[in-house]
Amino acid sequence: MRLNSKTGLALAGLLLSANALACDTLLPANQIGISAPGKYCLSGNRSLPIDINGSDIELDCRTRTLTNPSTGGGPGVGIMVRGGGKVVVRNCRVDGFANGIQADVASGAQLLNNTVLRAQDTPIIVHGNPFGPPDPQAEPVRIVGNRVIGYDNGLPANWGPALRVHGLPGAVIANNVVAGYRGRGGLELGESPDAQLTGNQFLDFEAGHRMIQFINSPRARVVHNTIMSRQPVGEGLTGAVDATCVENVFVNVQPSGFASCSVARYNVEQPQPPTGP
Repeated sequence: MRLNSKTGLALAGLLLSANALACDTLLPANQIGISAPGKYCLSGNRSLPIDINGSDIELDCRTRTLTNPSTGGGPGVGIMVRGGGKVVVRNCRVDGFANGIQADVASGAQLLNNTVLRAQDTPIIVHGNPFGPPDPQAEPVRIVGNRVIGYDNGLPANWGPALRVHGLPGAVIANNVVAGYRGRGGLELGESPDAQLTGNQFLDFEAGHRMIQFINSPRARVVHNTIMSRQPVGEGLTGAVDATCVENVFVNVQPSGFASCSVARYNVEQPQPPTGP
């Protein structure tokens, strides 16, 4: 009886995981726009952008790459989301667009496990509703497990920060990695009170003067984040009003900014990377 019970649980788990990975529609290679609700997947790499306009839409690129066909990079957005309530974009690689992913989102939207390379402007931009007060019943937007890579892309330094998030109260920004970036900072968080920043890593920056910047975004939780730069890049945190800052590690940023946190415990600050013994 116990064996049957365990077998049933295992089968249920497999069915649930299969349902989570299910795909309603393989997006044709020449289709740019998506507006009907459903789950869409890519079956191959492509050189066209994707424009999502609607709600209840999930795009799973399955690690396929959207590449800007211009060899020297160029303008435009790799994946654009407009009015996205409960929109999910996952497992996408976006290469060579000015902005990798730009999303105007609403309740319950998610950016999960995407990678942006060779973005000339701002790799990831996520905005909430700019036309009114936030809905207290809205599900938080989740920006989790994404990567911005900037090493040796042969392009000028970026105009904007690696991630720009505005107008998203309670946003969950977790386990993202920014490495080798040549822009003006790691994360700009504006008009987004009560955000949670957990486990993010900002590594090996070549430029930037404000690594995590809060603009009218009080009461953030800043926990287990890491900043480590190859050269001094200026401030770690700025504008962290009423923030809770716990167990972060900041190397080669001065000042760290922890002094502005209302709660600061067990953080590690080191002015520059350690040298040999």
